[in-house]
Amino acid sequence: MQQQRPRPVASLLIRRLAALGLTVIVTSGLLAAPSRAGQTFPAAFPDPSRAASAGETTTDLGVSVSLSSVADLAVGAGRVFVSAGDRIVVADSAGEVTGAITGLSQVHGLAMTPDGTRLYAALYGSDEVAEINTAALSIARRIDLSSFPCPSTLALTGDRLWIGRGCGQNHQAGVIGLDLTTATPAPIVLASRLYSAPAIAAAGDTLVAGETYSSPASLWVYDIGQATPALRGTISGFTYRTAGIREVALTSDGSAAVLAAGEPTRFLRYDTTALSPAGGYSGSTAKPVSVAISADNATVAGGRRSSPGLTFYDAATGTELLRADNPAGTLVAGSITFSGNDAYALLRAPGDRLHLWRLPHAALPPALLTLDTSPRVLTGMEVLITGHLTRADGSPVGAQPLTVTRRMPDGTDEPLDGVSTAADGSFTISDTPPGVGEVLYTVAWAGDDSSRAGSAVAAVIVRHRSSLTMMGPDLGTTGTPLHISGVLETGGNPPPPGATLTVQRSVQGDDDSTGTTLPPVTVNDDGTFTFTDTPVTSGRHLYQARWAGNDISGPARGLYRVTVDGG
Repeated sequence: MQQQRPRPVASLLIRRLAALGLTVIVTSGLLAAPSRAGQTFPAAFPDPSRAASAGETTTDLGVSVSLSSVADLAVGAGRVFVSAGDRIVVADSAGEVTGAITGLSQVHGLAMTPDGTRLYAALYGSDEVAEINTAALSIARRIDLSSFPCPSTLALTGDRLWIGRGCGQNHQAGVIGLDLTTATPAPIVLASRLYSAPAIAAAGDTLVAGETYSSPASLWVYDIGQATPALRGTISGFTYRTAGIREVALTSDGSAAVLAAGEPTRFLRYDTTALSPAGGYSGSTAKPVSVAISADNATVAGGRRSSPGLTFYDAATGTELLRADNPAGTLVAGSITFSGNDAYALLRAPGDRLHLWRLPHAALPPALLTLDTSPRVLTGMEVLITGHLTRADGSPVGAQPLTVTRRMPDGTDEPLDGVSTAADGSFTISDTPPGVGEVLYTVAWAGDDSSRAGSAVAAVIVRHRSSLTMMGPDLGTTGTPLHISGVLETGGNPPPPGATLTVQRSVQGDDDSTGTTLPPVTVNDDGTFTFTDTPVTSGRHLYQARWAGNDISGPARGLYRVTVDGG
C-alpha cells in the first residue's frame, strides 16, 4: 500500500543553472518614470506600474494547480516544460502551449540536461524519478525511489542527478544522488534526518542544500567532485539569522550561492568555499520566494509574491537593473529560470490557473536612454525633446530607429513619426501638441543582441496662454489714494479660487531698483481685481502685477504707469 504523505505548501524548486547551459530572460514593461527637464533615464529601468513593453508574453497554460501543489519549470532545446499536478505542460520558447506529458503522479521538481534531450521529473506521488525523452515527449525510464520516498527537488551535474526528498516536517528528509549512466542506479546518501525536503542546487563540484519550513534555517555545502561526496561545511542559520529557505541558486562554477528565504528579506549571497556571507541583493521588504542566476553569472533574478514581483540585479555590484510586475497573478515560489538572455517564471492567477510569464532579453545589459525637454510650454508652442542613446558602458549604438508615442491628457495614445539616432546616439524630436494638460512622450528602442530594449518618458505640461491688464488714472497726487483695477485672462477659463497677484511699485529715480512689494491682490471669480495704493513721493510710478500660473494656464504680467505730482 502506498505511503500517505503530506503535500508541501509551496514549491522547493531546484535550479541547476550550470547544467542547463541555457539562459531565460524576462522582458517586461520598460517604461521609465516621466521625465522632467534635465533628468536622465536608463532605458532598462521600468516603472512597474506601467504597461509591459513589446515582446513580453503571458500565457494561460490551461491548468489549475492548488496552493498545496508544486509547480516548477525547465527550459531547453527551444521548449519550456512546466510541472502541473499529474502532468507536464509543454510550450514553445515563445510561451505557446504545444502539448503535455500525462499519466504522472504529483510532479514536483524538474531538471534538464544541457543539450535539452532529457528531462528529469520528481514524481512525489509515486516515489519515482521519470526520465523523459524530450523529442518524443515520452517516458524513457522510471527510477524507483521507494526506499527514499517523496522526491521533491532536483539538480543535475553531468551524469549525476541530485534529489531533495522528504514527506513532511518530521526530520525524515534528506538528499540522495543517482548515477544516471547505470540502468538501476544505487542511491548515494548525502544527508538524512533533515526537517523537510530541502531546497537544493548543484554546479561544478558543489551542492548546497537549504532547510525549508524551519527557523532558523541552515545551508549544508557538499563537495561532489569526487566519487564519494563529502560535507564541506555548514552555513549556520543561527549565525546569519536565516529562516524558511525557499530556493537556492549557484553560480556556474559553484563558488557562490544566492538564497531566497523568508528571513531576511534580502537575497543573500554566500561564498561556498569560505562558508561565509559575500553580499546580497535588496530593494524591497517583501519576502523572497525565488532566485536564479544567469548562465554567464552576470545577472541575479529575485522573485517576490508582492510588488515588484521580479527584480534583476547586477550580480557583481548588486545594482538593480530591472523591475517587473505582472497583473495576471502572483509569482510561484521557485519558478524563475534563465535561458540565454530571456527569463521565464510562473504565475498563479485567480482560480489557481497557471500562467507562463516570458520576459525577453532581461539578462542583457541595459542601454542608457536620456531625454531632456522643457517641463512646460504654452498652447501653440513647439515641444523640443533632445535625447541620447548609448550602451551601458557609454559606447555609442550608432544609427538606430526609435519609435515615438504621444499620450494626451485624456489617455489616448497616438504614434508620431519615428526618429533615428545619429552615429553618436543623439536625436531630436519636435511636436506641437493640441489641447492643454500633461502630455507624455514615450521614446522606445527595440534593442539588439548586445543591449536590452527599453524606453523612456518625457512629461510636458501644456498650458493656456494668460494675459493680465491694469488700468487707473493718468495722473496722481501724493497723499491721495490711487484706485487701480484690472483683468486676469486665463485662456477662457476662470482663474482658480483664491488666485492672488504679486504687485511691485517702483518710482523712477529711486535708489531702490527692486521697488516696493505691495500686499497680495486677490482675483475675483470672473478674473477682475482692484487694489488701492497711496503714493508718498512724486515722480513716474510703475506698477507691475504678476500671476505665477497653474497647471492649465501659463503665467502673466501686467504694467500700469502713472505720473504723481506733489500735493
